[in-house]
Amino acid sequence: MAEIGGADSEQGPYGGGTVKFIGDDGFTITAKGGDILGNKLGCTLAYIKGVVGDFTVQYTIEEHTGDPPTTWTKVGVMVAQDTKADTPYVFLASMPSNDKVALNDKGTKLVTRAERGGGAGPGSNGWTPLKWPVTYKLVRKGDLFTCSLSFDGGTAWQSIAKGDKKDNTTVAFKGAVVVGIAINGHNAGKTTGTARVTNITIRGDGVPGGSTAVEVHGKLATRWGDLKTKR
Repeated sequence: MAEIGGADSEQGPYGGGTVKFIGDDGFTITAKGGDILGNKLGCTLAYIKGVVGDFTVQYTIEEHTGDPPTTWTKVGVMVAQDTKADTPYVFLASMPSNDKVALNDKGTKLVTRAERGGGAGPGSNGWTPLKWPVTYKLVRKGDLFTCSLSFDGGTAWQSIAKGDKKDNTTVAFKGAVVVGIAINGHNAGKTTGTARVTNITIRGDGVPGGSTAVEVHGKLATRWGDLKTKR
């Protein structure tokens, strides 16, 4: 697990977070304060490192809340060059289920930082309101990242594109990347975001197998690395 950011994070201070294992293929993840937008990340990230080439990540958000409620706590898959606050990244953001404003117009979007230290902003804004559980898929093919969602556990997939908003973004990463689930709290450091994420899989020829590739501790490292990294 990486705790990315600190007092100078967007919507900081970022005050840290936790990852608690659920079964063989998921966890509850939290973050206090911070944001996944702007110039400096503030988030909790449970991740696998050393991923190369094309891959597909799929997971289900069973529930996502903010305490106290806020529109902008976000959770979802992150692909990043590294775990520094200024890293280039692609993030598939899902908004919380306990805030009426979030449900009205902030359901799902792609957030992209194409260059190290640059600004990060939304590449799409669609699928509102969300309903839980919701299953997401992010597919990497070269520099292109495309996302979709499902409300029936992955039987039927739908694009998040809406109007002039796209369901894809492009980032030219260099070499291996880290891939995981990230969450922020927001609200000038006051809100703690909490999400229950299950059925996490990552498939691809360049996905490392084994717990040594997972930067989290104990039971989560062993099981997510050994059991849920799939090709």
